[in-house]
Amino acid sequence: MKSIHSLLMVLVTSALYSLTACTDRGDSERSEGEAADTGGTAVVALATDLDHANILATNSRYTQEVLRYVLFLPLVHYDEKLSYQPALAESYESHGDTAITFKLRRDVFWHDGQQTNAYDVAFTFQRAADTATAFPNADWLIGWGAPQVLDSFTVRFPLERMADPLAGVALLPIMPRHLLESTPAGQMAQAGFNRKPIGNGPFKFVEYRANDRWVFETNERYPEELGKPRLRGLVLRVIPEASAQAIELQTGSVHLATGIPVEQYQPLDADSSLRGIPRDSRQYGFIPWNARRPPLNDARVRRALTMAIDRAGIVRNLRGGFGEPATGPVGKYHWAYDESAAPLPYSPDSARALLAQAGLRDRNGDNLLERADGSTWQIELKVPSGSAFMRDAAELIRSNLAAVGVRVVPRTLDFNTIGEDLTSSERNFDAALMGWENDLRLNFHDMFHSSALNGPLQFASYSNPAVDSIIDQAAAEPDRARSIPLWHRFQSILRADQPWTFIHFYPDLYVAREELQGTEMDIRGAFVNVTRWWIRK
Repeated sequence: MKSIHSLLMVLVTSALYSLTACTDRGDSERSEGEAADTGGTAVVALATDLDHANILATNSRYTQEVLRYVLFLPLVHYDEKLSYQPALAESYESHGDTAITFKLRRDVFWHDGQQTNAYDVAFTFQRAADTATAFPNADWLIGWGAPQVLDSFTVRFPLERMADPLAGVALLPIMPRHLLESTPAGQMAQAGFNRKPIGNGPFKFVEYRANDRWVFETNERYPEELGKPRLRGLVLRVIPEASAQAIELQTGSVHLATGIPVEQYQPLDADSSLRGIPRDSRQYGFIPWNARRPPLNDARVRRALTMAIDRAGIVRNLRGGFGEPATGPVGKYHWAYDESAAPLPYSPDSARALLAQAGLRDRNGDNLLERADGSTWQIELKVPSGSAFMRDAAELIRSNLAAVGVRVVPRTLDFNTIGEDLTSSERNFDAALMGWENDLRLNFHDMFHSSALNGPLQFASYSNPAVDSIIDQAAAEPDRARSIPLWHRFQSILRADQPWTFIHFYPDLYVAREELQGTEMDIRGAFVNVTRWWIRK
């Protein structure tokens, strides 16, 4: 589960860099001869530095990707269909829904020469479970019992009955016990290892310069079966300014830029030496409505507000057409997505009718709606001050809602203040314009379950016994096929109730030089296939 701080950082940064996936043209056109090429060092521009090269101490999006796909190996990994495939684990066996045993590969070595073994796996899980570690993604391992090392290459875990038990394990790279065991759990974020990591993945750490670059080289000992890198090296450069990323891309100093705003994306893509890569993401924009403040406790009112907002217009006018209106919190990329559903239509007339049914009418002829007792009704919409996109979106939303008689007052605030207002016990807000990034495992308890009403992420104070029942059943159902009807029903109810207005899912926008080939990306991340990248000579 993301912290409110990291969620709002996703909101601000992705709004600035405006994030539908497709295969980039360079890969689809290369010949068999080109496909055999290897070598070269790829340089990637990132807007921010990686924080801690230690999965136990980081909640940073790109840091986690680099740890998962560049430096280390998890026990299993997601394939393109979000099914599980062995990685560090050569195989695994489920014992009903009460336990699981992993048998490890014997050809994986830490970059200092020591063999990766079951004790490393046990150490990683134990530290992740230790509250003193303050592991930022502790929810990945909910329901997992203490590891039992059966031999040096076999480890067993007791399990509680749960949905998708491997979902978090696929995200958790294994850390080296012999290098981190001496670091107390409470000091994991301060470990010197975090700046000079020793991994067991396809690339080895070479050098780190703070706020400047990370340098990696190919791990020649990486098993061929797992896909030895085609690159000779990989450099991650920290270039905060989007304009600077674009210049360095055009001059050939970097091969891939990850921080390109929508207004620069299409001109760069039109350059014959460059190509755009729109990568499907798990991010969406939304507005939580505070049900503690009538009439926002009325589902008809919330549904009307959603139908009065031109969500497709936000995508078209403010994101250059990159993205699509959201039906709910489950994206099209996910196996649980209900393809038979559609976003609520943009229909101001239907919105007016629903508001009238809820007793909100223009009672004094000022073209604005009043409550049944004649009192003024207005909604304060909190907006992050650091994002021009969010400010523009708020103005469009204000105008849309004014057209159906709803007075909206946007208020710009720094994102820490918004976070405090949304998560405090007082819930000091009417509505807020926000962004969210889903985990691959569906976990909506903290946002929509009645038992979480006093929790920090139940922004909307939403309560529906049918939703509670579905969340409880789905959380305990390990079989995906049996859980799909539950998740479809969940999406249908939220579509009707609109505790949040789900605005749009939006992709990440990257631009690469044509000589960087093999850059297939998908919902799993930008670096998911980094071992297949290569530089065309």
